[in-house]
Amino acid sequence: MKTLAVLLFISFAAGAQNVTVEVGARPVGTRAKLNLESGNGIVEACRDEGAANNRITCAPSYNSAVISTHDSVHENENYCFSSNGTTLYSCHIPYKALSAYQAGMTFVLVADAACSPSCSLNIDNVGPVTIKKSDGTSDPGGTLNAGEPQWVFYDGKVFRLLGGGTRQSTDSDHERDSTARRFIAAMENMTYAKTVTLETTAGDVHKTVTSNAVGNATINAATGGLAGQHMWIIIVNDQLSAKTVAFGANFKSAGALMGSPGKSATLQFISDGSVWYEVARTTNL
Repeated sequence: MKTLAVLLFISFAAGAQNVTVEVGARPVGTRAKLNLESGNGIVEACRDEGAANNRITCAPSYNSAVISTHDSVHENENYCFSSNGTTLYSCHIPYKALSAYQAGMTFVLVADAACSPSCSLNIDNVGPVTIKKSDGTSDPGGTLNAGEPQWVFYDGKVFRLLGGGTRQSTDSDHERDSTARRFIAAMENMTYAKTVTLETTAGDVHKTVTSNAVGNATINAATGGLAGQHMWIIIVNDQLSAKTVAFGANFKSAGALMGSPGKSATLQFISDGSVWYEVARTTNL
């Protein structure tokens, strides 16, 4: 009888050491040992906390050579919106502040001021960095416009525009050209006044009709445009009297346009990135 009691005690003690393991509330099995095995980038680290605590604590971690974290991939989301109204662009990245610039980082930059001729970018107060064209040396010079998103790439020294800059020579100029069935330029209808501001980003064709109540006028271009950009202006003189229209800020014209009652005139300009040069004009249409 005493032997039977001893055997029952040993059996009970051995059974008490078994561990039942469940995953997602579904049983896997009951065994005396639980083995934690690392795999697919997950690393298990366990420690024996001694007889006093009577437990072993395990903490999972990851192998960074296999699993990339949010910070290691980019350190943050890459949308950068500058709204300070200057070419000293600054922005704060959403959700988590950038701690440092790393070579290879790319950002979508949207600014509210055109970069002409030079500009810089400061993200999360890490520090201002000069913006260059894709060659890494030339200033943007008007290739970065207000409200137009541009990818910028940090090369370890400067931010480079991925959408503009010096192009390398190619075997065929056709690779640089745009071929289409037709191209229709947008037209801006300008309200006639003593001083008319022509919005160069509103389209390539701009039209105004003179008013006898206003009299003579001056047209100013809002910006000097982009190098190589063309622009046409249509001026329709009212029926009552001839109006003189002068060309002011950001224009290099052949002089004021002397209108004729009921007649129209067209003028063509081309930009060098700083001002608009008159190419041709046709009057008395």
